Amino acid sequence: MKVQVDEELIRKLERLALISLNEEERKEFLKDLNKILEFFNKIDELNLEGVEPMFHPISSGKLRDDKVEPPLPRDEALLNARKKKDGYIIGPSTLGGST
Repeated sequence: MKVQVDEELIRKLERLALISLNEEERKEFLKDLNKILEFFNKIDELNLEGVEPMFHPISSGKLRDDKVEPPLPRDEALLNARKKKDGYIIGPSTLGGST
């Protein structure tokens, strides 16, 4: 499936990512996104018959053990939050209201 990367898609991605790009950044992002998709198209051209799919890129299973640790103190967790109220981070509204 070929994705059409154009100005409209870039603006939609801006809204979804809650970012604002200027015209120069949009052009650069458009160019970079097209370059990334070209790489995926190259992969699609490969003959992968008989190649087993990987379910995890690290097949050796050498991951660290899970350890129960104390949580980050609330004040420290909220330190870099732009908006906070009553000890909680306020995120953007998903239902069209204002925050």
